[in-house]
Amino acid sequence: MNRVGLVPQTSKSAVSQASKPASLPNPENPPIGKTALRKLRRAVLFCLLLAAPSLQAHPISIITIEALVHRDRVEMKMAVMPEDFLLVYGLYADAQSRIATEDIVKCAEKHKQFLLAGLIVRDAEGNRLEGKVVGIDMPSLPKEGLPVTDLMATTILYRLEIPLTRQPTHLTFQQNFGGGTMMIPAIVTLVVTREGLPPEPAISLPGDGGAQTVAFDWKEPSRSAREDYAAIKAREEEKRAQNMGISSYSATYTFVYIENEEVRVEILVPLLTLEMWQPVARANPDFIEVSEQTASRRPLGEFFAAQNELKIDGMAVKPKLDRLDFYGVDFKDFAMRADARRLSAWTARVGAILTYSTKGAPGHIELKWTLFNNEVLAARAVIFAYDKEKRFTFSPRDPVFKWDNPGAPPLPAVTAISTSGSSGAVAAEALLRNVYRAFDYHSESDIYDALARSVQGDLLAELYLKIKRSLIMEEQGGAVARVQEVKVVTTEPREAKSRNGFAERITWQVEGTVEHWGHIHLRVNEYSADLEMESASGAWKITALNVSRQSQVKSAVLLRKL
Repeated sequence: MNRVGLVPQTSKSAVSQASKPASLPNPENPPIGKTALRKLRRAVLFCLLLAAPSLQAHPISIITIEALVHRDRVEMKMAVMPEDFLLVYGLYADAQSRIATEDIVKCAEKHKQFLLAGLIVRDAEGNRLEGKVVGIDMPSLPKEGLPVTDLMATTILYRLEIPLTRQPTHLTFQQNFGGGTMMIPAIVTLVVTREGLPPEPAISLPGDGGAQTVAFDWKEPSRSAREDYAAIKAREEEKRAQNMGISSYSATYTFVYIENEEVRVEILVPLLTLEMWQPVARANPDFIEVSEQTASRRPLGEFFAAQNELKIDGMAVKPKLDRLDFYGVDFKDFAMRADARRLSAWTARVGAILTYSTKGAPGHIELKWTLFNNEVLAARAVIFAYDKEKRFTFSPRDPVFKWDNPGAPPLPAVTAISTSGSSGAVAAEALLRNVYRAFDYHSESDIYDALARSVQGDLLAELYLKIKRSLIMEEQGGAVARVQEVKVVTTEPREAKSRNGFAERITWQVEGTVEHWGHIHLRVNEYSADLEMESASGAWKITALNVSRQSQVKSAVLLRKL
């Protein structure tokens, strides 16, 4: 079982307003924003805490919830103090500072509906699950009434049950006790336990639209609470691999890749966090439909492109939006691009990939982060500069990341293969490496120029398209893989059509990678082809390449070690 994060304070008001026509504010009754409302609540809470010794009851509602998750149901125990009844139902003490037992019993029964309405549990698709109260364990109450001094020492236990139609992969927990209208929201502590496993650490449900999502791995065998350190660390690393290194729905992840030819900035942000700056129009505040995702792509793309100024060697560079995707609750979506589908707004994330052309090896880079507000006061990033990694935290006081090239060289030039003293096998292998090295460049003109040193002119366009298609990873949004290695497996001489050339039947393997969101997609393909080459101006050039067989040898997803 894995807790995967607290959803930030929501922009539900922004969502609803996005689908409503704009209206002029009433100067006699100005609207209160969510941030202002939270500040007001904190101020009231502070004042009540100062006054607490003179109150008859504690000014804060404190609720403890235990959730035992089975394959077909969730059993919950909710511990409530009867002092809540003073806050919710307006009970008051008599002259002897006692609360009538009859009133407590009546309110305890009425409170069942209050708890069912205020506790929200959602499945992996974001649908709210309905439960029922199956029992109330009442404490022994004195006939003459409960003294106010005993309110916090008395607990009423509610037993709830939520039926499940299938075993849960994820459950999202929220609380809205008081319907969002109470000036003092409840403090709710939640402990989740999967059947057969020890309890997870207690987590907080803060209200105001916050949420906690918990993932369940039903293949995980039962175990006791007593484990040694090595076993705990091994299980954590396994979870990290399963989650693709993305462990929280509430966090914004930023990855910056500095390479020859480009700088790439990848931003993965919860939908509800993003809506603090850029509302997304949707009919249902709990979901975002496929059509709504499609409609929002252009404005979101424009929004991301306008953020976070980047300078390369002192020049401001405009980004190109390479990808914009919506991700759901399943972390596997990062390994294999999932089909578009309706998503829960509470766990949906938006991923934007922005590329900045460097036109060679960059010397100096400055990235200024601009996405801050009263609730987002820092943005953590991981920087991958060539083969070096480091972490950096952007903040309003330190919003700029600076990097100087420590001496990483530019891409080596692709040179012609001399005919002097070369055998057919050696020349064929060198030409193949040159062909793939040409795709280290990004612009089409640079790739063509590099290919022209190893490929005869009539074949250039055809071979360019063949190689590019072979490097595309469709499951990664059509990204072109970076070639890491070209390995020749076998060569066999064939009869050449020209006296000035060679012909080889050659089998080779190409290892390519695509890296996004801090993990690497690796693929190794094998090809067999008849290759022909001829001499031109003292250099070998490919004149024909007819592929007879191709297959995938290996496919894997690797995580960056930080």
